[in-house]
Amino acid sequence: MKHAQTFKSGRLMGAAVFLAVGFLSVSDSLAATLRHHTIIRDDVVRLGDIFQDAGKHANRVVLQAPEPGKRITLNVQWLYHASRSYDVKWKPLSTLDQAVLERSAILISTEQIREVIDAEIRNKLAKSYKFEIDLDNRLLQMHLPGEAIPSVKIKRLQLDPQTRRFSAMLTSGEGRTQLKRHINATGRYHRLIDIPVLVRRMRSGETIGQRDIRQITVRADKIDMNALHNAEDLIGMSPLRTISADRAIKRNDIRMPILVPKGSIVTMVFQTNRMTLTAQGKALQDGSKGDTIRVLNAKTHKTIDGTVVNSGTVNVKSAGRVALR
Repeated sequence: MKHAQTFKSGRLMGAAVFLAVGFLSVSDSLAATLRHHTIIRDDVVRLGDIFQDAGKHANRVVLQAPEPGKRITLNVQWLYHASRSYDVKWKPLSTLDQAVLERSAILISTEQIREVIDAEIRNKLAKSYKFEIDLDNRLLQMHLPGEAIPSVKIKRLQLDPQTRRFSAMLTSGEGRTQLKRHINATGRYHRLIDIPVLVRRMRSGETIGQRDIRQITVRADKIDMNALHNAEDLIGMSPLRTISADRAIKRNDIRMPILVPKGSIVTMVFQTNRMTLTAQGKALQDGSKGDTIRVLNAKTHKTIDGTVVNSGTVNVKSAGRVALR
């Protein structure tokens, strides 16, 4: 919202008396006309900015212009006093007469400021370092005089690698010194990393393939330190429990696919160079390839340890040979 300031004069007792009785008798022959709203494109306000056909004093500086993008309001007392002081042929038509003076401005947006700071930080860090910045003041903007050249650049930048905080002084506007503006900006830059995530919700028992994975970029401080960073760590694995899409995945969220479900019938194999013994059994626990699980022999009802080699098959060692009989 633009700020407005109203100018009054405490030396206008005579003007106040006139306004009480005189403004209704304004002559149509008066040459000057009040400008009710004027865009100021300079650092100062001249009499001609307030009155049209102000006469010989039209170029007289009467006020400092408001800041770019802001406005001031001149009330009827101020206007009457000014017209009397500079011999302007004008009288108010109403006690409500006023003039609004608004300084022209060029807006340098928050996004433009962010881009300039981002580029300067990027120049100071390793090319492979990915990051994004947060401004402490997320509404930070700059208003330049309307006659300025719209530009913004870094005058000074300080980085703290430990806290990843930055402090920057920015300058904008070119040309005359009075057209330039300076602001300070502070904030933090956050390291970004790429992580693999699932493109869809996957349940326990499904096998993760190449097409089930995509890479996303996230803030390093927003994910668990045990999150997986390489897609290769996911391919061929199975969710231990349901995993949502686009969620960071930890090592303990996945496992090798279950080749032998608990309660399933398996073939137990004991093999040497000279012979191969087999027997049927019941898996007492889930098993992935390479897992050692407990198996119950269907005939002897003895329990034996076996290593899962593929779907429905476990190998037993010599110690389990007796249990096969």
